[in-house]
Amino acid sequence: MSVWIAETLIASTLLMALVMLLRGPVARWLGAGVAYWLWLLPLARMMLPALPQEVASPSPLQRAVDQAGLSTLLDAAPSALPVQSQWSIPWLEIAASLWLLGVAAFLIVQAIGYVRFRRFILDDATQIGEEGRIRLITSPRAGGPLAFGVLRPIIVLPADFALRFDPQEQAMAIAHERAHHQGGDLAANMIALLLLGLHWCNPIAWIAYRAYRADQEQACDARVLSLYGQDQAHAYGRAILKAAGGRQFAGACHLNRITALKGRLKMLSAHEMSLRRISWGMAAVALVTASGLVLTASGSRAAQQVAAITGKVDSMNFGRLADLVAQPASASEIALPQPPVVPAALQSPSPIRAAEEADSVPLAPPAPLAPPAPVADLVPPIPPVPPALPMDMRDEGDRALSHAIPSEAEIRRMMPHVDVANGCEDGKSVNRRETVDADGHRHIRVRICEAQISAQAHRAARAGLIAARAQIAAAARMSDKIKADVLRDLDKEIAQMDGEE
Repeated sequence: MSVWIAETLIASTLLMALVMLLRGPVARWLGAGVAYWLWLLPLARMMLPALPQEVASPSPLQRAVDQAGLSTLLDAAPSALPVQSQWSIPWLEIAASLWLLGVAAFLIVQAIGYVRFRRFILDDATQIGEEGRIRLITSPRAGGPLAFGVLRPIIVLPADFALRFDPQEQAMAIAHERAHHQGGDLAANMIALLLLGLHWCNPIAWIAYRAYRADQEQACDARVLSLYGQDQAHAYGRAILKAAGGRQFAGACHLNRITALKGRLKMLSAHEMSLRRISWGMAAVALVTASGLVLTASGSRAAQQVAAITGKVDSMNFGRLADLVAQPASASEIALPQPPVVPAALQSPSPIRAAEEADSVPLAPPAPLAPPAPVADLVPPIPPVPPALPMDMRDEGDRALSHAIPSEAEIRRMMPHVDVANGCEDGKSVNRRETVDADGHRHIRVRICEAQISAQAHRAARAGLIAARAQIAAAARMSDKIKADVLRDLDKEIAQMDGEE
């Protein structure tokens, strides 16, 4: 089992690298949806069991490896060296334990983060509609439209959704998040996080996870454009740009992922693919997928080369970790048993001398057995001494002390009085003052300047639009017509925000 896990992690890493090499050409020639489906290859390999030995026939690559003598080098063991029973540090068991602890810590952190994100979004949220199982809510803590929830699907809209987006952009933004729920992208993200937890110490897996999320968003954009038509790409691009910025969460699908913004806008200007090209491309992708699974399956001839390296994993013994704690600091402290020294008088004589002595000397009678020691000589065991109380818990009279329970007045004095209200003081967005009255009671006064916070958010949104306009203006592979439309809409939004100041 342990060998299968090691082979599966190595093989899935190779398939992740293969998908990252193919995703760009596949997206250009076959569309973003086909590139997104390529990520099923590492998942299928993680779920693939070991092949039986009779299925794994030698391949041309295996024959070449055998003729070169590489398999002999991998399987060779230093049998000429004497086998030493000296104790060594169990590095393999330590590494496996650290990997298991990392997997558990990653999954626990992700679960806690998702629970906190859900609580953060749903606080002060208001439900505005319902589409089947999907609930539509608005939350002041959402920076842009997003979708989350596998068993209870939810679409979250920002508080200024009706002001920031026009009616067409609102419909397309909601369609984007609805497509995530209908396509099962939220469940796929949970599975991807589970696989990332198994590869938590693998940098290739982290890069592959970011590429997977980018391909997921582009595939969702392609599904939305297939509903509204390619002529609505400029309106959809405006909706993406207006949602740019905000906080990102791993367990949700955002319309405003900044990392994939440039690639998504390039995808909007792509032409439609012909049915013949898509059919041939899907056949090629299926062939690559089947070949990758067969070549990397546990038990195949290619995987047996990996097994030659990971064969030591099967000999792991986690009981050696307990021996590591009980092991002495140095080998010199280990007392080896010495054979008993036989006196010279008791050493066995030669057969001839024994025969001569037997003829001349009579045999002595056997010595009587020593009587057992009397019971009175046995020493009774010493009873255990009861543990003494700590020094800081005893007074001078050797009496145990107890903690004093605070009174109700002392508890009321320890609890501060907090006063929170709206107001601007000292030019700060949040001003906090703390005082203590004559009775020792603490008073905390907090003033929150909503106007200043709103102004900061306004400036941040304007800076985000200006940064997005600079990225669009610098895009070289976008058509001039779409670029001009997007820049014009951005200038209009920036001018409108300047007029609101």
